[in-house]
This record gives sequence, C-alpha cells and structure tokens, in this order.
Amino acid sequence: MWFQVENITCPGCATDMEIVLRNMNGILDASVDFSTETIRVRYDARVLDRKQVFIAVRRLVYSLKILPESE
Repeated sequence: MWFQVENITCPGCATDMEIVLRNMNGILDASVDFSTETIRVRYDARVLDRKQVFIAVRRLVYSLKILPESE
C-alpha cells in the first residue's frame, strides 16, 4: 500500500516511522521517503486488512491519502 503524507518534518522522523511500522504485527516491510512524502507498506493480508494498515499509518501522521499501487 502506498500513502501520501504532508507532515514528515525531517529524515529522522521518516526513519522513526519506518521502525514503528516494521515492529507492528502483520507489517512485512515499511519504507518512508522524506523527500517525496510517501510511505510504502507491505503487509500480510492474513494478519491485517487494508483498513487496519490505514489506521496503523494514520496513527503516525496527520494528513494521509492512499495512492494507487502503480505510483
């Protein structure tokens, strides 16, 4: 799942977000790009559904939009 966010304030914040997401049950990988303000999350659909992933990421940021997978 790809997300567009508007409030990643520094590269360190992006790294912190990655660590938090990667430690969540069901999250296989997370990548936060400070320069493009995007987050990519790979998750185990047997453990989490799309809504649960959205909620997990939403807890870390204020403004969040799901992007199409092709972006």
